[in-house]
Amino acid sequence: MNRRDLLLGGGLLAAAGTAAALTPRKRLVLLGDRKLDSVVPLKIAEWTNVPSSDFVLPKSPGSLSDRLYSQTVTRLYSGNGVRLPMMLVIAYGAVQNDLLQLHRPETCYSAIGFTISASRVAQVPLAGTARLPIRELTATNDQRLEQIAYWTRIGDDLPTDGSQQRWVKLQQQFDGYLSDGVLVRISTVAETHPEVFAELQDFAKAMVLSMRPADRDVLIGRPLAKVMVA
Repeated sequence: MNRRDLLLGGGLLAAAGTAAALTPRKRLVLLGDRKLDSVVPLKIAEWTNVPSSDFVLPKSPGSLSDRLYSQTVTRLYSGNGVRLPMMLVIAYGAVQNDLLQLHRPETCYSAIGFTISASRVAQVPLAGTARLPIRELTATNDQRLEQIAYWTRIGDDLPTDGSQQRWVKLQQQFDGYLSDGVLVRISTVAETHPEVFAELQDFAKAMVLSMRPADRDVLIGRPLAKVMVA
């Protein structure tokens, strides 16, 4: 065996070792056998669920995106004349891998003609020292100005941008497991103003606090849910 064969063989062995290391051997599924629409209350603080179909959705029937999410929830919550109305979209995927992964709203809105004119990371205080990392967006088109707050959970991680999301998935692969994932998006049609984003954060906090403690990990992961009751 010559030097060239040794180098080639070593490279193939290294590639095989890397592939083996990235092969998931475990699953982390936080939703379990629960139904997504059963873990989020219909009454959240001053907001009450009312019928509506006026949503920008993260999937369309028959598309690739339709296969990304095994469960979705779409609800409109009326503020009953006291708070702004809130549109809630929750999309759940049982597997997060290179093909099946959460589509962030920046991509979803841009794909249907919206322009993202503002994007920033924020923190929602939940209870005690618990802080939920979210991303706030402003999306506009010719007929609509929508203010958005959203977060994604992949396993127990809460990435706030696409780069973090890819890194989380890679790290989980190195750790030998595939996890489920959820996108939680809250939005309202209103002018851009700090008070509007404060209302979005209030709704996010009220929603998590109104859930049964045993169900909160579905939306925010186990470590953050544990901090809330510590």
